[in-house]
Amino acid sequence: MNFSSRSLALLPAVLSLIPVGVEGQQALQDIEMVERVVAVVGDSAILKTELDGFVIEMEARGWARPEQADELLAARLELLDQLINQQLVIQEAVKDSLLVVSEEELEDRVQQEIDGQVRQAGTLGRLQQMLSAQGMTMAIFREQKKSSIRAQLLQERYFGKRGQDLSDIVVTEEEARTYWDENQDLIPPRPASIRFVNVQLLPEAADDEKAVALAKADSILDLIRDGEDFAELADRFSFDTGAEGGELGWIREDGTMVEPFEEMAFRIPAGSISAPVETQFGYHLISVERIRGGERRLRHILISPTVTEADIEANAARARSFVERLRAGETMTDLGEPADTVDLTLEQIAQTSQDFAVEMQNAEAGDVIGPIEIPDPRTEGGYAVALLLERVPAGTPDFAEFRDVIVQRLQQEGLTETVIEELRNRAYIDIRLGGG
Repeated sequence: MNFSSRSLALLPAVLSLIPVGVEGQQALQDIEMVERVVAVVGDSAILKTELDGFVIEMEARGWARPEQADELLAARLELLDQLINQQLVIQEAVKDSLLVVSEEELEDRVQQEIDGQVRQAGTLGRLQQMLSAQGMTMAIFREQKKSSIRAQLLQERYFGKRGQDLSDIVVTEEEARTYWDENQDLIPPRPASIRFVNVQLLPEAADDEKAVALAKADSILDLIRDGEDFAELADRFSFDTGAEGGELGWIREDGTMVEPFEEMAFRIPAGSISAPVETQFGYHLISVERIRGGERRLRHILISPTVTEADIEANAARARSFVERLRAGETMTDLGEPADTVDLTLEQIAQTSQDFAVEMQNAEAGDVIGPIEIPDPRTEGGYAVALLLERVPAGTPDFAEFRDVIVQRLQQEGLTETVIEELRNRAYIDIRLGGG
């Protein structure tokens, strides 16, 4: 298993920043009286327990610890080299006052990581046994994870800020193809899939019902401004009953949410509440609780207007007319509704709608599917209509499908190598593990 600097961005850091600059070697001697220092990097020390924690983490990820003493030492030296590289990046990152990681964000991430380690180890008891074998407790491991995650986040943000340098890294076609040839065996076969254009139609409430819903949303906003708790109001009033306290979790600006909602959620600052935002589901009050990088932690309160049986029937009639128009030769664009082109396996389609999957199973290119009722807890009477474009057979992925990803990967690795070389050339590094 190769732990060269090319994989720096993929490996988690297991290190902490221990200042030794003011008291110099005396500070290091004080540390070594308590715990062994395995490397000094600039004005910081990497401890043996940190390296041991990295080894445990790699084992939890499936890495096999070498049995021979010389092989184990060589592996630990390679891992230590990774920690040195990461320490160099962290030291550079902490000089930038704009690259910060909050305590609250750290605690959230630490708990997620610990939960993941337990799943990988099988049980909490098994993880504790692995830690005990290294002379570590869960409390120590947790603190090391906290240092690790802080380092990882700072590293990500540092390289994110350096991302503008990626355009300076030239990747040739030959280099990209060589990478593909060396790694394509790691890519699983491509499953059979169905590519289709899909439009979803939801019943639209009458204008007077919309006005009632908007007034309700405005009145709840007034309660929030008067100091009432957003989460409690969400539990009392929101039509999105699946989101406890209106909790949506961490959201990226990637099209996961409907456009008006996402646009507002990523426009307003942390700690603020939006005015009512209208989507096809009703009116949303959006609370941006926190921001980390490109993610935002959101809550919302949804107030949906009353949809009558007449509204539902009108939507069903519209869906049937869309099917007829498509079968008569019109295109999705002609329908005047936003549509998505997707490529999914039959199993993925079935996860959304069994009825949709049944219709798709024997359909051919050019077939119109639907209308199929949408199983959505937020609304009833919604329908989907689809135009099948192509059945993509199972097969071996080809270079063209992954070329852009490979180029981006190689550019990132090239930037990492450049940065690490630059930092190592001007840093003081003293390796104290084995014969290092």
